[in-house]
Amino acid sequence: MTTSPTGLSTLICALGFMSQAAVAAPQAASAARSPEPDVHQITWLMPDSKVAGLGTGRSLGFSDRLVGYLSEHLPHIQHRSLVANSKRSWQLLARGEPVCIPAALRTPEREALAYFIDAQWVPPPQLIVRRDRVERVPRNGAGEVDLARLLSDSKLRGALFEGRSYGPHLDYLLKQAQGSSAIALYAHAGASDKLLNMVLADRADYTLDYNFMLRLRAPDHEAIQRSPPPASGPGGDADLLTLPVQGADEGMIGAMACPRNAWGMGALRQVDRVLGTPAGARFLREAVEGLLSPDIRRHYGPKIDAFYRERARPSKPG
Repeated sequence: MTTSPTGLSTLICALGFMSQAAVAAPQAASAARSPEPDVHQITWLMPDSKVAGLGTGRSLGFSDRLVGYLSEHLPHIQHRSLVANSKRSWQLLARGEPVCIPAALRTPEREALAYFIDAQWVPPPQLIVRRDRVERVPRNGAGEVDLARLLSDSKLRGALFEGRSYGPHLDYLLKQAQGSSAIALYAHAGASDKLLNMVLADRADYTLDYNFMLRLRAPDHEAIQRSPPPASGPGGDADLLTLPVQGADEGMIGAMACPRNAWGMGALRQVDRVLGTPAGARFLREAVEGLLSPDIRRHYGPKIDAFYRERARPSKPG
């Protein structure tokens, strides 16, 4: 098996290929009627972020570990890895290629292109902002960022990942601000890292990402925090801070996605036979939970427990 970089930051890719949706619908109907095909090989599309494993960045490890786990438990299938950014990944799925994404968020547009099975629980993204800009960020009385107001402020420069989903609420706000001169979109290799580096270098004022991304990057840059965020107040104690976003307080479900055709359905059914068990759910939980701060685990504990209880049972790709 070829090892490739990975990252949760992939938990969050989104691209609405509306033009392909009309093609995907008849493919899905055909898949439902057809017998399950033999799946001899799966090519896993891996994220291209340095944080996810290239250079000196610390690997998030989820996608790499997941593919390794599946290779061990599905030895009759050849598992290959291919580095691809989010935009390219969803173009390949839209074409019905025999490829899968190990960590993705569901969106209505994506559900027209792919089958999914749930794989992990992740916290909502937060705003990552330069410390010397934080006083200019509009916030409510609870200290949460008013993202709609922030996106309308052309004096503060945002840098975001093209093709990435940040969850329903944030995606809605970003869509409303589409075309804003305050936001620059990037889809280059290593873009996750590039955005954080841009904020550090004062080429942007803020971005959106998971709060644990700063801790994972600590070996790369002395300016980024080296310890977990405090239980209350803004996260971070260096040049970058993380702030919660108003309205984005629900955890998100990361899923595995394969093309919405007979092959994709068959591939996910094979995968679910491994993951839809107590052992599979335990693996999935342990692969992600170590990234979460104690405060996050306390706050969302009951929902995390409920998710993995359900994940320990077989599920149907949908």
